[in-house]
Amino acid sequence: MDINEQTDAFCYEVGNVVRRFRDEFDLNHATIVGVLEMIKMEYLLESSSMDVEFEMDDDFWEGDEDDDDDDFVNAF
Repeated sequence: MDINEQTDAFCYEVGNVVRRFRDEFDLNHATIVGVLEMIKMEYLLESSSMDVEFEMDDDFWEGDEDDDDDDFVNAF
């Protein structure tokens, strides 16, 4: 399966689970959406808790002599 087929399969299965729980437990749309939002946030926060490290190149700060930040500050 390529990524598009996997995404379609995942979407189809999630939809089936939502419909099954809506029917079996008589859940309303607000409850289902709220639960999906909670799971989404847990999933996003889980991925952000990983340690991410990177090294900047030596020339990262070079070329910033022409800073336009002063123009922005002076505009107000």
